[in-house]
Amino acid sequence: MRPTSLAVLCVSLALMAVAIGAIVVRAMSGEPSPEAAAPIVPTAPADARPTDGPAITPAATPGTSGPTGSASGPAEHDGSRALSILQELAKGPRVSGSPAEARAAEYISGLFRSYGYTTEVMSFEFEGDRFRAGEVRLDGQPAEALTLAGSPGGQVQASAVYVGLADAAGVSGKDLKGKVAVADRGTLNFFDKYTNARDAGAVGLILVNNRPGPFSGNLTTLASFPVVSVSQEDGAAIVDAARAGRTVAISAPPTTGLTVALNVIARPTTASECKVLVGGHFDSVPGAPGANDNASGVANVIELARAAAVDGLDEGVCFAAFGAEESGLYGSKALVSRWQKEGKLPRYAINLDVTGIGESVEVIGDGQIARAAVATGFSLGIPTVPSQLPANAGSDHQSFIDAGVQTVFFTSGDFSTIHSPLDVSGDISVTMLDQVGDVAFAVLNDLVAQVAQG
Repeated sequence: MRPTSLAVLCVSLALMAVAIGAIVVRAMSGEPSPEAAAPIVPTAPADARPTDGPAITPAATPGTSGPTGSASGPAEHDGSRALSILQELAKGPRVSGSPAEARAAEYISGLFRSYGYTTEVMSFEFEGDRFRAGEVRLDGQPAEALTLAGSPGGQVQASAVYVGLADAAGVSGKDLKGKVAVADRGTLNFFDKYTNARDAGAVGLILVNNRPGPFSGNLTTLASFPVVSVSQEDGAAIVDAARAGRTVAISAPPTTGLTVALNVIARPTTASECKVLVGGHFDSVPGAPGANDNASGVANVIELARAAAVDGLDEGVCFAAFGAEESGLYGSKALVSRWQKEGKLPRYAINLDVTGIGESVEVIGDGQIARAAVATGFSLGIPTVPSQLPANAGSDHQSFIDAGVQTVFFTSGDFSTIHSPLDVSGDISVTMLDQVGDVAFAVLNDLVAQVAQG
């Protein structure tokens, strides 16, 4: 989900009232004082801290044990399978252009392939560095790091040295030549911390937050080596490593203004023409595990792909996991643009975003396809209501609507924890995942039948 400001929308429609929770916005704009840079996301207790990025686990093969059981049996959506996938994805943030995003794309692609699909990992570029997310690795384990404005991109691996506040007292007497300085945020501005570390011979600088959560800032100069920030929670282990002189590695994205992100596309065969596309974004914002927004939606997309494959792959049905939605719907825009040029836009598109917490299946769309989806949900005995997003929020369905594709968008309507460290898998309702997926699967089958009828 991509909001651009704090909003609360209450929608009263014919079937029932729909409450859409507050959408929290965190902008990465600069501030008058670099050291006063505000956290990007709300703070949270330490026990809400995201863990490392998504692990890549072996995907199941068709007809064998999958995420939660057997892939054989009747073709139906299984919420428990979707939850298992969600839990893998939501082990940490998946910011566009970051190594964590690449690992998530690999995991998603592997699942699609295991169900018999031909997959493509489509790279695309977009301009802007709203989230310049990189990594700090310690003992092979990644921690999300945000690159400060003014820092170059690059890779650095060296022994770490703890320098306190990176003031004169912290740097004095420390051997920093060819090493990575690890400093606490606070007291001194970012520029002075950087210049003190640079003048002492450091080749990298990691700034550890002095309060929960991540932060970003501005060096107000062009640095000669990577300078990144980490959360207080992740920083504790990094400080310990620096005190012991252990090796750390910094990975910072380039500063060209272009970010490379990824889409994952699954189709029955390489030659398949996509008449119906089911999609949802898999990226998240910094500091947020992104369980509801939107591991829930893309996990449902993947589970729908498995269910559709059980009785044979329909040549006209494709699935997609979009990158860079949070940065501006760039992944879906890139795919739509490519298909427009090729004359291969789908006839229908189904979008799933924020599908794991709520009281009913909410259907967004103005056309007959959306009205039919509401009726389909009620025919299944599942609470299903027409809904809409606030004017200042968006999702990937818009890219297809703008291209003239008939589109329906499924959500569960609770946005209260998105874009925060509180967006964790423990709060996800398997019942809600199942209900959204069941309605979407029934609608998918209806659309396939319509395509077959011409």
